[in-house]
Amino acid sequence: MVEENKMQACKITLTTSVDGKETQIVREGSVSLSLLKTVVRYKEENAEITLIFEKESVRLERRGDYALCLLLRQGEISKGTLGFGESVGSIRVYAHKINYSASKDSLLASLHYDLMFGEERQEMKLRLYVKTA
Repeated sequence: MVEENKMQACKITLTTSVDGKETQIVREGSVSLSLLKTVVRYKEENAEITLIFEKESVRLERRGDYALCLLLRQGEISKGTLGFGESVGSIRVYAHKINYSASKDSLLASLHYDLMFGEERQEMKLRLYVKTA
């Protein structure tokens, strides 16, 4: 493991499934791997995404054309935020499954959660493989 806060270049393979529709992308990014906390950052066309893996939780932060901040804890409903422009509101999220494993040069994660909009649910599955360059 590297010392905390030291970001290294990495390749990120991200497979997402939204309501059963799967897509896969590969991005260049940066990662800080440690026993206590792993941080992954990468950019999309209109946004920067940060994932923070710590203990038994994962924090997802998105900044850009829209903002999203979620804290996932397996088996729990938590409150996050969703923002468009100047408008920011709360969103609930239920984490079905949070699994991840970090080594000295890679991270493998599987997240399964529901975004809850009132009575509506959007099922999200995210598989993430990060390998240092």
